[in-house]
Amino acid sequence: MSKFEVVWNSEVAFDGCRGGESWWSEHRTIRFVWTAVFSLALVVSAGCFSSGTMGRTGVGGLAVGDEAPAIDIQRIVHGTPMDMTSNKVKVIEFWATWCGPCLAGMPHLSELQTRYGDEVMILGITSEDSSTVQGFLASEAGNGKTWADVVKYRMAIDNQDATSTAYMRAAGVSSIPTAFIIGKDGTLKWIGHPSSMDGPLKAAVEGD
Repeated sequence: MSKFEVVWNSEVAFDGCRGGESWWSEHRTIRFVWTAVFSLALVVSAGCFSSGTMGRTGVGGLAVGDEAPAIDIQRIVHGTPMDMTSNKVKVIEFWATWCGPCLAGMPHLSELQTRYGDEVMILGITSEDSSTVQGFLASEAGNGKTWADVVKYRMAIDNQDATSTAYMRAAGVSSIPTAFIIGKDGTLKWIGHPSSMDGPLKAAVEGD
């Protein structure tokens, strides 16, 4: 059964509690709001948002405290080259051009990159091809700016899903955007949704 079928059936069930179709017809605004809230709950429960508690799912799985896997990318498509072996704090974020929450979080990631400057290296990694990403960066982001203007951190193309496999699959994560914070010592400090990483990132920067 699809999510849309679940929502439709939930309306039918709710009709029975409130007196049938006549009640819904008279309260269209309530019906719309209730359905929207219910749909959002389904999206969240389906795993579209990451959690800071994600981690090891089995023997050999990746979790906070483990040594960070190697970052294997084809090329940087936005921003300057980066030293993958540097002992600076790194944020690896997995995203895609078709992912609405990923795009919505880009100004936040850009603000963090600007705030910490050279202390932190944020790298957004996608499995899409270079032409798709370049086209996205050149597209309109609003207020007369392109996405290339908005994004203040580096972006890269994954090398045949090598980095996604080493991080996302190994940690048992399937939803994007998801961020991994790598500390100065090269170990994973946090895994979760980028919108929730301000505190963990600050701790990683101020830590040893």
